[in-house]
Amino acid sequence: MNIIFYDFETSGRGRFDKNNKTMNGQWDQILQVGAILCNENLDELDRFEMKCSLNKSLIPHPAALLVNGLSMSSIRSSNNISNYTLVYEMTEKLSQWGPAIFVGYNSISFDEEFLRNALFQNLHENPYLTQINGNKRADVLNIARAASLYIPTCLKIPDGDGKFKLENLAPANNISSQDAHDAMADVIMTIEISKIIKNQFPEFWENSLLTSSKIGVIELLEKSNILCHHESYYGKINPFVVKCIGKMVIKNRTDQFILFDLKHDPDDYLSSSYSELENLVFKDKLCRKIKANTQPILMGPENAMNFPSYEKIGNDEIERRANVLKENQEFCDKIIQIQIEKETNKDYSQEDIFEEESLFSGGFPSYGDKLIMKKFHSLDWDKKKLILDDFEDKRYSYLGKKIIYDYDPKLLNKDDREFIAKIISSRHTSTNTEKWLTIPEAFAAIDDLREKHIENERNLEILDDYNSHLEKMLTGYQSATLTYDD
Repeated sequence: MNIIFYDFETSGRGRFDKNNKTMNGQWDQILQVGAILCNENLDELDRFEMKCSLNKSLIPHPAALLVNGLSMSSIRSSNNISNYTLVYEMTEKLSQWGPAIFVGYNSISFDEEFLRNALFQNLHENPYLTQINGNKRADVLNIARAASLYIPTCLKIPDGDGKFKLENLAPANNISSQDAHDAMADVIMTIEISKIIKNQFPEFWENSLLTSSKIGVIELLEKSNILCHHESYYGKINPFVVKCIGKMVIKNRTDQFILFDLKHDPDDYLSSSYSELENLVFKDKLCRKIKANTQPILMGPENAMNFPSYEKIGNDEIERRANVLKENQEFCDKIIQIQIEKETNKDYSQEDIFEEESLFSGGFPSYGDKLIMKKFHSLDWDKKKLILDDFEDKRYSYLGKKIIYDYDPKLLNKDDREFIAKIISSRHTSTNTEKWLTIPEAFAAIDDLREKHIENERNLEILDDYNSHLEKMLTGYQSATLTYDD
């Protein structure tokens, strides 16, 4: 199966809300895409690269611009290519390349979220591009962490904080990182790291890709009595030898599976009442959870004795514990139910959901709305507005108007133009703590970053340029100029 290596440079660095849910892409955008199509041997077959300008409706985070090495001046007019055009052309190319395994570096938690939200906000009928039509997804960051655990001689892992960051891992393995945080350069570095792993340990590479689809994960869990799993905390890789005891079934939630940590003897818990078990499950950390669609890397039980805490227990005892669980499904069901109750009782925010962040909460488009989306993409810019009121789901009407506004506000009628402009103005100038970056927050971030980069002339120039643009925007809003165009 072919592999698509890809990377995005974006207007934000990724955030979490108060429920620790990722906010990647709802209030930021892709600024640059780099992608290379490879065959199974990781030989290049084709490539795609594009940059675009910043949407009028967004304020980039200055820290992201410093990382990307981009000035506000450059992203306000990047060859006059709109974000809508970038997303459309990128989607066309990636779809032509499929089916394939989509691979990035930290892509599942970052780039993938930006991709989904970009597709959704730009009216593409299915934002789950990497998981439909036979496509799969994997993450070389995840694979590199696993390699450091199972085959420590494979990669040279640098010391210190951020040792698994691409810009640190690459040079440690004699891979040039000169243009790190350029999308195409990051793609090339990711391919080179992949080649090291694949060429030295092809079996490990292939095993890592077995879980690049949800079906692959489920099949592996069903046929395996014992598996090795790992989790990463602040750069430390923690191994676990586990037995899958079942799936959490929660409406509208991704498939999650419960893994019993065989460090614990299930015999110690079998006679516990339900209420006792409720406390013990979390107090003793009996279980781990994995999501089937996030490429959890699962290795065979032959690796168990490589981990000291499990070596002390021994293979025979670990196998016995796994069989005890296999024979006590009622006990396993209790644990699963306890996990479900905890998950469903979480205090998720009841705040209003804005259209931009409704990807997961708003449902899929109807057949009729899908047809309108296709028509929207086929029409010239001056005709797109004519079909927006035909959408059954009014989220798409709003998103369509916003797309047109970001491209050219004058293409909208006066009422729609002022409606979108007022929303943008109120969001940008808000003095409250919002889900998105505001102008007051951006000014404060600039001041903080100036202190940190006082001796970096290039970064100070980027910050000064950014500050000037913010001042122009604020002046425009304060003078009741509802569009920003320079």
